[in-house]
Amino acid sequence: MSDFIVWDSLEPIPKNKKVILWRGFDKTSSFDTISILDIVEENKDSVRDAYLEWSYDLGERKAFKMSVKDHFEIKPNLSFWWMSSFSEKCNFSKSPQIDNVIKLIAFYQWANLNNIKSIQVQSKNEPLIKALKKLSEQSSFQFSRHSKNFHMPRFVLPQHFKAFAWLLGYLFKSRHLKGVGIDLWKKSSANITIFSYLANLSNKNLRLNKHESNFWSHLPSKLIDRGHSINWLHIFTPSKQIPNTKEASKILNSFNVSNVDEVHVFLESFINYKIVFEAIKDWIKISIVSSKIKRSIMQDDFLVQVMLDDWNKSFKGIHAINNCLNLNLFLAAMESGSNQKLGLYLQENQSWEMGLNHSWKACSHNEIVGVPHSTTRFWDLRYANDSRIHSDINKNRYPKPDFIAINGKAQKNYFEKIAYPDAEIKLVEALRFFHLEHNKNTTIPKISHQDDDYILILGDYLMENNDQLIQMLLSAIPLLPSRLKFIFKPHPACFVSISKFKELPIVINEEDISSLLQKSKIAISTNVTTAALDAFFQGIPLACMIDSNKLNLSPMLEIDQTVFVKTYQDLVEKILLSLEGCQELSIKADNFFELDSSLPKWLSFIDNRLGSKIFIEDTV
Repeated sequence: MSDFIVWDSLEPIPKNKKVILWRGFDKTSSFDTISILDIVEENKDSVRDAYLEWSYDLGERKAFKMSVKDHFEIKPNLSFWWMSSFSEKCNFSKSPQIDNVIKLIAFYQWANLNNIKSIQVQSKNEPLIKALKKLSEQSSFQFSRHSKNFHMPRFVLPQHFKAFAWLLGYLFKSRHLKGVGIDLWKKSSANITIFSYLANLSNKNLRLNKHESNFWSHLPSKLIDRGHSINWLHIFTPSKQIPNTKEASKILNSFNVSNVDEVHVFLESFINYKIVFEAIKDWIKISIVSSKIKRSIMQDDFLVQVMLDDWNKSFKGIHAINNCLNLNLFLAAMESGSNQKLGLYLQENQSWEMGLNHSWKACSHNEIVGVPHSTTRFWDLRYANDSRIHSDINKNRYPKPDFIAINGKAQKNYFEKIAYPDAEIKLVEALRFFHLEHNKNTTIPKISHQDDDYILILGDYLMENNDQLIQMLLSAIPLLPSRLKFIFKPHPACFVSISKFKELPIVINEEDISSLLQKSKIAISTNVTTAALDAFFQGIPLACMIDSNKLNLSPMLEIDQTVFVKTYQDLVEKILLSLEGCQELSIKADNFFELDSSLPKWLSFIDNRLGSKIFIEDTV
């Protein structure tokens, strides 16, 4: 008999057995049932450190007497390894199997601590089964399957075919962007470039053909007022505001006419046959290398077993050709403009940012600064790296920015914990959160009774997260007062049909979140969206759904863990408590963000970088 059954199944949990739930939580409070997610959270620091160590070591691992990182050298002193899913570590959308790697590390630590001798596994996830089997071989405990599952054979398109089909579609869609703004870009005398998405724009200014990005607030206008001109390089992403490239081309051309102190281009503006040819050559090269070294990488590592699909996507599939194309586009853009003193970009440590950082420095521009524009959450692994990455002086080292501009004490604490070099961190104002400036010291008042009690639902940008939140809400409805009314505020990047809410008395409202919160008794969110912070810092009771299958990606994890709900019963309890009113509580948003909208830290930092005559004493 096995010590434990690893239960990765939606079937009923076996009774009178010791079970480790690989998904979901124990709702019975049984001493014989443990959730792997609870084990992860109880040991989150050591588990994350172990994952970051493994991720770094994987790139340094030798294959045919050369490190994996060096095998993937694609340009002089640039390894494509840094543009792969293994380096990007986007566990909440692009690489969901990273969650299984984290769970496996937690299980390995827990099994050693508890002297586990044998396990049975119930799962349809074959890579996970292989990983647990290999772990059992390496750890000398017995392995068996609880029951074998029959799988119908599936036809899967080869990654090369998917990549080439994507490239053809990309070239067709991008034809409207080719050449847009390039002449102005080449002639521009500006010495500041901002890299951003053409999304999240001010609707009011967009109607006036004026560019104002909510990502950057009024920092650009402040710089222009101080006599600087700005080059903007946009990455196109479809949105409700700008749904297609034809519309995007028109908008960008209108910006270039209306904004005399700014020049706007797309990354896609630089597309041509030569760049496409170079990208295809790079793609073929890394595809060949990946096939050559894959077996030696996979054979002895139980963790990498669940990442096989990521390996193929990173080095053969759509991700691979997309990153090769982005790299060559950035090189073309950086070669064609005048020398820049300063670059700023929205930092999420996505793969394209590695191509940007390399291209910027390869073309001898001055300093480039990453701007983590939202929040840095414990389990958002994109920002975290093993500390050795910063001391690496060998070739093909990590292409990071010269500085990161962090937006408050919370981000400072985050980067200190992951041992980011202090000299490369600059504290500046939180550009996206000035609406909290007047709520620096918020007192939550007693909530008076109203005939209508409104519940605000904060939408996520991933539809699967919205679906899970809606299902929890629908399960809770029969246990709630009938007078309740619901407002759903969708994420700008994710349309949600009203039909998904069935008979729920709900309206979809896209007003500013601050005004919606003012009339709400409680806000309900997924455990990914940073909109939860808006509710919390404006003194509104918050219920934050924990995804039963994934790591807790909420920014609330290290602020207030009492906001989390695991089940619809937990949600009902939170809502009922909010209807009764709450105690007065002082919440300080400036303990989290820098909230001086006059931007003294930002302007001082930029003046120092540019050697500007207008100087504000550095307060950083």
